[in-house]
Amino acid sequence: MKNEKCRRMCTRLPRYLFYLAVIFTTCCQGTFAAVKRETEEFRLLRDLFNDYDKEVRPVYNTTDVVNVEFSMSLIQIISVNSKSQLLTLNVWIRQKWKNPMLGWNTSYYGGIKSVNVDPAKVWIPDVILYNNADDSNGGGLEKYKTSVILHADGNNEWNAPASFTSTCKINVANFPFDKQNCSLKFGSWTFQGDRLTMVSSETSADLNLYMQNGEWNLLKMPAKLNKVYYNCCKYPYYDVTLDLIIKRKPLYYVFNLILPCALISTLTLIGFFLPPESGEKVGLGITVLLAMTVFLLLVAETLPATSDDIPLLGQYFIATMFVTAMALVSTCTILNFFHRSPSTSPMPQWVRVIILGFMGKVFCFKSEAEEDVKVTPKARRRKIEFDLNGDAVFDDDTYMTLPELAESPRKFRDDMSMVSQSGRSTPSRRSVRSMSIVGGQHSFAERLLEDINTLAEDVSCETGRRQAERRMAYRSSDHGPHVFLVVFVHYPALNIFNILPSTCHWLKQTNKQTKRQIDRQ
Repeated sequence: MKNEKCRRMCTRLPRYLFYLAVIFTTCCQGTFAAVKRETEEFRLLRDLFNDYDKEVRPVYNTTDVVNVEFSMSLIQIISVNSKSQLLTLNVWIRQKWKNPMLGWNTSYYGGIKSVNVDPAKVWIPDVILYNNADDSNGGGLEKYKTSVILHADGNNEWNAPASFTSTCKINVANFPFDKQNCSLKFGSWTFQGDRLTMVSSETSADLNLYMQNGEWNLLKMPAKLNKVYYNCCKYPYYDVTLDLIIKRKPLYYVFNLILPCALISTLTLIGFFLPPESGEKVGLGITVLLAMTVFLLLVAETLPATSDDIPLLGQYFIATMFVTAMALVSTCTILNFFHRSPSTSPMPQWVRVIILGFMGKVFCFKSEAEEDVKVTPKARRRKIEFDLNGDAVFDDDTYMTLPELAESPRKFRDDMSMVSQSGRSTPSRRSVRSMSIVGGQHSFAERLLEDINTLAEDVSCETGRRQAERRMAYRSSDHGPHVFLVVFVHYPALNIFNILPSTCHWLKQTNKQTKRQIDRQ
C-alpha cells in the first residue's frame, strides 16, 4: 500500500511542479516588466541626487552668476482697498534658471527629457515680493506649492499660481475719476548681483488670461529690470518691477453719489421761490445741508485718512455745502428784513446802498420801492415820494424843493389859473399823483389830501384857507419842526405835473406853530 502511494505521488509531482512554474512565471512577468520601466526614471533620479547638495549654487565656477528669468501672468485683480492702500492680485509666476548639475543624457535613461521633483530637493532662487503686505498672501517661497521641472539640458522651470497682497499708494486727488499706479517688485532677498541676476523675459505682464474687474479698468502692466545699490551691500541687487496701471470706473459713484447730490442741491434754488409766510424756507435749507453732510461722510468712509490731497468728489460736496450754507444765510437775512416793521426797525443806509444801488444795477432789477442812496448835497435835496399805497418811487424830472417853491410866489396864482382854465374847480383824489414826505408818515399825506380838496373848493375864501392852515399846523406838530412836503397834482387837461405853491405858506405856519409848542415844552 505504501509503495502504491509513493508511486502515485511520484507520477503526480511533475504535474504539480509544472503548474507551479506556470503560475510563478505568469505572476512575475508583469512585475519584471514594470521594474524594467521604472528603473530608468529611478536610476535617473538616483543618479541626479547622488551626492547632490541643494544649498550649493548651480555653478561649477564660484565667480559665475546665476541668471533667473522672471515673468508673470495676471489672472485677476481681487481687490484694491483704497482705505488701507492694499492691492490683492491672483497671478501665475514663471521662473527659469540653468542648473548644469542636474542635466543628463537622454539616451542613457530611455529618452527621458524631463522630470518633476519637489522644490525642497533642489536649489531654487529666493525671489520674493519686496512690497509684500500680508503674510497669509505673502510673496515668500512657501506660496509656490508646485513641483520644479528638471530638463535634460540643465534648465529648471518653476511655474506656480499665487495670490499676492502688496502695498499701493492710492492718489485720491481725482476720485472717482482717478488713475492708480501700483508697483510689484520681485527680486532675490539674499543673493547680490555678483551671484544672482534677475532677467525680465518679457516687456510686460501676460494679460491673455486676465479676468475683467467690475470697479477698475486695466490699462497696461509694463515690466522693467532695475539695478539698485543699497547702503548695506557692496554689490547691487537686481529686481523686476511690474507697474499695474488701472483706472477707476466712475459709473457707480456717479449714480449713487454725484447725481443724488446734484438733485438735492437744486432744492436750494426751490427754497427761494417759497413765500416767506410759509415758514419752510429755513427748514428746507437745513435739510439740504444735512443731506450733503451724509454724502460727505459716505465718501470719507471709502477714502484713506490722508492729508496729502483733497478728493475731487469731496471738493464738490464741500463747495455744494458752502453754497447751501450761503443760501441759508441769505434766506435768514431776507426773512429778517421781511418781518421787520418800518416804524421799529428802519432800513439802514448801507442796506439801501448795497441792495438798491449796487445789486439792482448788477442784476438789472427795478424795484417798486426805491430810495435815494447818494449822499451828495444834490441828493439830499431830492425827494422821497410816497404814493397813496405807501410805496416809494423816484421822479427825477418833476420835483421842486421848498426853498425854490418859496422863491416863486407867482407860481401859486399861475397854477390856480390853470386849474380854473382846465374846467375843474377841485382836484380829485385820483388827480393827486404822489406825495413826498420826509420825516412824516404817508397817513399824514392822506389827511393832507382832504385839506387840499377842501381848500381847492374855494381858493379865494380866506376863512377856508385859515381853517386849513390851523388843521395843518395841528396835524404836523407831531412830526417835528422839519416837515418838508411837496404835493404833485396831475392836470388831465394839460397832461403835465404841476405844484401847488400854497403848501409853502402852510409849511411856514406849521413850522412856526411847531416851534411855539417846543418852546412851551
